[in-house]
Amino acid sequence: LMPVENLSESLMQDMEDGTEGSVATAVYEGTRPLILEVQALTTPTPSGFPRRQAIGVDIRRLNMIIAVLERHAGISLANQDVYVNIVGGIRPEGTSYDLAAALAIYSSYIRKAPPENTIILGEIGLTGGLRSVQFTDRIVSEAKRLGFKRIIMPGKNAARFRNSKKPTVTGVSSISEAL
Repeated sequence: LMPVENLSESLMQDMEDGTEGSVATAVYEGTRPLILEVQALTTPTPSGFPRRQAIGVDIRRLNMIIAVLERHAGISLANQDVYVNIVGGIRPEGTSYDLAAALAIYSSYIRKAPPENTIILGEIGLTGGLRSVQFTDRIVSEAKRLGFKRIIMPGKNAARFRNSKKPTVTGVSSISEAL
């Protein structure tokens, strides 16, 4: 067995900033933070039954994220097929990628690229509020090492990084504020 010294970098090497439906996120797996790319595609459904497909994301979680987007972002995905993929075949545990998946879907739907060189993380609740995630200090260090300029995360987590210059940490309290 050979250790993979820089897994985050290898997972992010093909990510193109400025692409609609593509968002960088961070999860904490095992003993280290991982920076991942979440891709989403929305397209009008040719039938009356929209498809929801996911690779690396739990389909029940995806359905919940779509419902919260519809309720709290004011968009209707009822006539849209929605596909979400975590690049590299990674199936992260936990929910810290929720906000990134939501913003990737939203970005694809409105056909506008998300902010460049930005990592987005946070768990979404049914009310549209964001819940804090664990190990943000290690995630911020990994983002800095990889050269990211900005991190958007739940406000409760961001309060710890008020004086952070690089990367800039922005706290948000809800999905609508993040959008």
